Amino acid sequence: MKSVHHFKREKVISRANARERERVALLKKKKKKPAMTTTNETLGESGERKEDVKRQKLMEDDDDFEKNQALVKEEAVDVHSLMRPYYAHIFPSKQLFEWLSYEGATSSKESRKDQQQFIQNREFCFTLKGEIFVRYNSYQDEKSLRKDLKTKVPGKIDIGPVFSHNPKNRLAYGGSFKPVERELVFDIDMTDYDDVRTCCDQAKICPKCWPLMNCAVKVLDVGLREDFGFEHILWVYSGRRGIHAWVCDERARKLSDEERSAVAEYFSVFKGVEGGGEKKKTNLSFGSGKRAWGGGKMHPRLEEAYWKVLKPFWEKEFLPAQKLMESKKHFETILSMIPDANVRQKAEFDFNNNKMPTVSRDGDIDVNTWRWQRIVKAVEDELRGPKVNWDLTSCLQRIIFSHVYPRLDAEVSKHMNHLLKAPFCVHPKTGRVCVPIDPSNCDAFDPFSSDAPKVHELLQEYKKFGADENAVKKTAMGKALETFERCFWSKLKVANEEEKKKKMMMNNNVLNESNALNKNSNAAADMEF
Repeated sequence: MKSVHHFKREKVISRANARERERVALLKKKKKKPAMTTTNETLGESGERKEDVKRQKLMEDDDDFEKNQALVKEEAVDVHSLMRPYYAHIFPSKQLFEWLSYEGATSSKESRKDQQQFIQNREFCFTLKGEIFVRYNSYQDEKSLRKDLKTKVPGKIDIGPVFSHNPKNRLAYGGSFKPVERELVFDIDMTDYDDVRTCCDQAKICPKCWPLMNCAVKVLDVGLREDFGFEHILWVYSGRRGIHAWVCDERARKLSDEERSAVAEYFSVFKGVEGGGEKKKTNLSFGSGKRAWGGGKMHPRLEEAYWKVLKPFWEKEFLPAQKLMESKKHFETILSMIPDANVRQKAEFDFNNNKMPTVSRDGDIDVNTWRWQRIVKAVEDELRGPKVNWDLTSCLQRIIFSHVYPRLDAEVSKHMNHLLKAPFCVHPKTGRVCVPIDPSNCDAFDPFSSDAPKVHELLQEYKKFGADENAVKKTAMGKALETFERCFWSKLKVANEEEKKKKMMMNNNVLNESNALNKNSNAAADMEF
């Protein structure tokens, strides 16, 4: 017999389905699907659909947990209905605005007027409902930004560069309107790993393939800090299937497009695939000559990344999770990168005869790890032979690099005027917030948990603590803000203040020197008279 709770739940779900059918019917009545357009005009609340208002009212007024759960399915279709209360109560516009203003580190004159001019020349791009792009927005303070967010209710916020003039007045300046400053940014998307992951493809991710993103953070963060000397790097979960990096040092923000391209090229080891994904291209900078690898000519940064990050990750996590040595397709791809017939034959024998590891006192060993270890031993045996195939010396490293080394969308990094999704905005497909990641503990970040909260979850939490002035900090957003402050913003604020004091001292010194020169000049003139 079905319980009262069961019938109640069925009734709630039925009502939710009815609302969804009503929404679909309304959409069908439209003569034409809204075209993708670009505008600078503000869209107010009048443009919001009535069904969105009804759904939002239910979210705000209904205390029944089962009804709120039924709304989750609807949110997958339309996250936009929850964005207005999110911007009104939870979105950290103050922190975002302070960061992008770079208080005290923007110009030689440390005046409020100069600071306002700097932030007013920053572009904010909004994506509104119906894929309407509103570019070249700019704001003089955080209050005006928050007001516009609550009015326009963008589904996505993109951050652009600081221009030479206010972007709202760009047409008046013609060719002199150009980007002058922008954070050095990196974009890593899981879809670029589709040729090496067996668990998911396209926009899908899971706990088996997400560690690829952790691997990318570990490699790039160390390289940016130790090789280029950058200190202020903000790592952010994209909200769906990737990660972003914002390098915010003043020196990084002032890089030209050519310099940005050079940095991006420095980290672009994986060069793509050939032959339908069967042949992977890598550039490990092995140097010249037959004994390039044997002579240790691989770039020091790549060598360190290989031994500290890539090799352990490949053997302990990636191979067992993706089962590459059990898949004929991926196994053959790996074999194609081994330039020795004897090694390939031994590996093929293990695969074709389904050879498995024997149980030891230490317990079972994963078959993928075991088969890889057999390949490694076969390579080492060949290298000890009378005739050394020097191409064989680097093949194992090339296999690992081609599979797990960070794969950048280099075009995002190369151009100053490239837009990138803002931290703390909500991904319109998943409803997850783009939260900061602690690079020193990235393995602990779980994109499938409250580490990357969904907007409906945050609103439910906020409703519980709404009367508390610290309500936001008590929600899952509190952890994200703490990570932002601890791993990035607190250090950048200190650096900005130090830069401000340094510039003030320089200005004072210049002023004193100028006064001294004027004084001496006047004294000399008096003597001549």
